[in-house]
Amino acid sequence: MSYHKLWFNKTAQQFKVLQPLPEFHHAQTFIKANLPKLIDEMDARGLDLRDPGNWWESLYIDAVIQLENAEGQMFSIAVGIIDQWKPALAAHRIISAPKMMRFRESLGLDQHWLFYVTSRHPYSDEIWIDLLYEQVDQPVGNNRCILLEVDP
Repeated sequence: MSYHKLWFNKTAQQFKVLQPLPEFHHAQTFIKANLPKLIDEMDARGLDLRDPGNWWESLYIDAVIQLENAEGQMFSIAVGIIDQWKPALAAHRIISAPKMMRFRESLGLDQHWLFYVTSRHPYSDEIWIDLLYEQVDQPVGNNRCILLEVDP
């Protein structure tokens, strides 16, 4: 897990918006049924296939947060954090696929946000919180996925 993912999780936990990841078997079952080549890719990269975090990361879900918008609606949001632009674009295409949308719906996840991070240093808590609460009030497209660049 990258430092940005750890820093994000720490901030989300501190502000009490971090939720537990869904049970491991959900990711494993979905990947086996819908993305079997991904298992070979994970294995080729030397990832421990017994580690649930590797399965969730492969689906670009590094955290799950729950936020309330200005209208009082609660949203469960899958969060992925990526530090390279081309992989971020590829990840956005993958998470925008209809089968990924159905998978998120089955888990009770309302949206999926990918954050493209550029800094070599941690972002301040204020940057993350401002970004999260600004974004939760924005309309989302039909696929309920967005790719956001985090500006320091």
